[in-house]
Amino acid sequence: MAVWILDAGHGGNDTGIVGRALGIKESDIVLEAVLEAKKHLERNGENVVLTRDDDTYLSLEERINIAEKSGGKFFVSFHMNSDIDSSIKGVQVFYTKDNYDSKRLAKLISEEILCDLGTNEKGVLKDESEKYDKFSGIAVIVYGEYLSNNDVEKEFDGKRFGRMIAKACLAMVDKVLLLTPITEPKETQQRAWRVCIGYYRDYNEAIDVMVDMHKKGFKRAHVVPYNGK
Repeated sequence: MAVWILDAGHGGNDTGIVGRALGIKESDIVLEAVLEAKKHLERNGENVVLTRDDDTYLSLEERINIAEKSGGKFFVSFHMNSDIDSSIKGVQVFYTKDNYDSKRLAKLISEEILCDLGTNEKGVLKDESEKYDKFSGIAVIVYGEYLSNNDVEKEFDGKRFGRMIAKACLAMVDKVLLLTPITEPKETQQRAWRVCIGYYRDYNEAIDVMVDMHKKGFKRAHVVPYNGK
């Protein structure tokens, strides 16, 4: 299983964009989003490392160091966008390396947000800043919406943003988002429950998840073939 680095942009004294209508901070929205995304990715068997899990400032160099030391394969940086024109809405995603996997992850995230929010497409673009060049894995920078738009500020849901990105990330590794939380089995439970953990194209990955479930106490977890019906 790959290691996902989820990066909540800004933090601490660096609030990022501040909404004009309600004063909502970009740094708060994206932190809420990464915490939600982490929860869903881990429920679906992925390994997740956060660059920050509270209102703390980190330099980009510190964030990349965390990613490298953690053995991260994917780096997803969460942001909001802004424009002088307060009527502008839309999602924009940048990829940092000009290769198939980078473009695919960026496109999956963009398409998921577009589908969920029904907003405007502002492009899936190559990041030319070279700021992320020191990260050896696949990095994308996601601008979820325009916080400079008053309607967006009032309606945007950070947790929903996180779920959208988690869903796209799972699609990147051929998994389907499982919303039902994993809970410990109750010994006194009389009726039986069937729990589907996920869908995997790779048999060995499915076996790895099964073994992990056994370690967590679900000794009867097993792999079954699935033909899409």
